[in-house]
Amino acid sequence: MSTKKYFFSTAPIYNIRATKDIERKTIEWSTWVCNDDSYAHRYFPGASFYVVRGRARLTFPDGTAVDIEAGDFVSIATGAEATWKIDAEIETRYCYHADVPTSGNRASRVSA
Repeated sequence: MSTKKYFFSTAPIYNIRATKDIERKTIEWSTWVCNDDSYAHRYFPGASFYVVRGRARLTFPDGTAVDIEAGDFVSIATGAEATWKIDAEIETRYCYHADVPTSGNRASRVSA
């Protein structure tokens, strides 16, 4: 399997190897574990996730296919649809983009 890296300007997915900082920042995110052969999802809102363990291939309606594995950090754009082919039970820590603090709501999340 080959891994292709895309940016939102050309495809609905962005995939990189996670840094130690990314791994640390995702430690308190929600966890998702799946061992189904395949899984289909439409992303509303978009989501980012860190792959803790496992392997999968995400295929989009336009034919774009991206392989992900343990240690990857992935962001999927709002509105994207993907079918996951899960090769080995996968565990991710994920966050929906609507849950990410922005400058407009960050102050309300900071305790005094």
